[in-house]
Amino acid sequence: MRIAISGKGGSGKTTIAGTLARLAARRLGCVLAVDGDPNPNLAQTIGISAPEKWELIPSDLLTTVEENGEKRAKLARPIDEVIAEFSVDGPDGVKLLTMGEVDHAGEG
Repeated sequence: MRIAISGKGGSGKTTIAGTLARLAARRLGCVLAVDGDPNPNLAQTIGISAPEKWELIPSDLLTTVEENGEKRAKLARPIDEVIAEFSVDGPDGVKLLTMGEVDHAGEG
């Protein structure tokens, strides 16, 4: 099952995503949560304190491929490798991948 949450800023997306991830992990045993927000805060919502080594997924892991006349982003490595190298373990069986973050304000 895949669940994506989107909406306008300040609507509670991160709170809902973190709550759903923990509840689903308690029931299913393991959940992969992906924080794609340029200002990532899902870790705090899930209950993950700042780790000593925070591995963001580097942008070069995504490649662009053309399938059926459409361009798509595709991982350059198998997902299991990406999860093993870049995920952080959280409570209740949640694993978190963080896509990236803004270096400083005004980055666009």
